[in-house]
Amino acid sequence: MLPKAALVWGEIPVTDMDRAVAFYTQHFGVSFRREVMNDMEMAVLETEDKDAASIGLVKHEMMQPSAHGTVLYLHLSQQLTGLVDKIAQAGVKVLLPVMPIKDGECGFIALFQDCEGNTVGLWSQQK
Repeated sequence: MLPKAALVWGEIPVTDMDRAVAFYTQHFGVSFRREVMNDMEMAVLETEDKDAASIGLVKHEMMQPSAHGTVLYLHLSQQLTGLVDKIAQAGVKVLLPVMPIKDGECGFIALFQDCEGNTVGLWSQQK
């Protein structure tokens, strides 16, 4: 058994960094720190806990947005239904409405399609 959570970093591929940063900022109220690492343009999700696992929006020729790749589940709200309703009303395509994991014992998830065509998940302990 691992002593800590295995996830340390996740990347969401983008083709238009300005559009992607605007999308996540508008719909989820998050902020990003933009930087360039080698030839990779990145926007790193800012968190209060600097040691927490996080994600970055990444623009690079070897990273292509996809509806069929790995799905990252983001915890961006204490209650999921209100957030999913809000993004749906704003025209974001909800691929999977809020549903319980093990009858809610393990929280709730939903899937949406971001502005780049990626399938992204949302998770919260409360519906």
